[in-house]
Amino acid sequence: MATPSSKLYRHQKPLRDIVGEHIRNGIYDGTLVPGTRLVERDLAEQYSVSRLPVREALRILQNEGLVEHLPTRGLVVRELDRRHVGELFDIREMLELLAARQAAERVAAGAENPLPATMRAVREAIAAGDAPAAHAANSRLHDEITELSGNELLAKMLEPLMGQVGWLRRKIEDFPLIRAEHEELCEAISSGDPDRAAAAASSHVRASRQRTLEFLFGG
Repeated sequence: MATPSSKLYRHQKPLRDIVGEHIRNGIYDGTLVPGTRLVERDLAEQYSVSRLPVREALRILQNEGLVEHLPTRGLVVRELDRRHVGELFDIREMLELLAARQAAERVAAGAENPLPATMRAVREAIAAGDAPAAHAANSRLHDEITELSGNELLAKMLEPLMGQVGWLRRKIEDFPLIRAEHEELCEAISSGDPDRAAAAASSHVRASRQRTLEFLFGG
């Protein structure tokens, strides 16, 4: 018999995480377009849950930058504007450059390197034409670089950006080009050369910035 506490979990995940994944995926795939109001009561009814996990999920999405609170409308899916996207990439470049540099330093010191295996998953997903799997593997690659850096404060600083970065990443599906950039980044980190890794990370983020601005705003 299910107990009240066990009802908070399905597939060993808290309901807030399950609800958050559904809303996040709706934002990623365009079902929930920028400006869409996110009403706690309506979402609770839609997902057949109480309002508490919905409230917690929306708080997480707000911390990720996917949702914002407007005084006159409440919580809405965040609107993308050129200034915000530019600032996001400015910060992303500085943090990911540091993550790549420190990851390379740790590889040189003998740390276990998961990146080659993840790159194989990227290549296999692209070869199979599986866009969701390719997006997931590409996102995992960036998470692994941050984890490999061993810098816990850096990981905490990157965490609230990654929802927005993932959102933007899914708007552009030039997988062969992105794969080539990721190959260079992984090879640079795996070489244990911090300067090469930092240069590859900077080049990748700047190229991603240009693609994104061209896609969203025409350059």
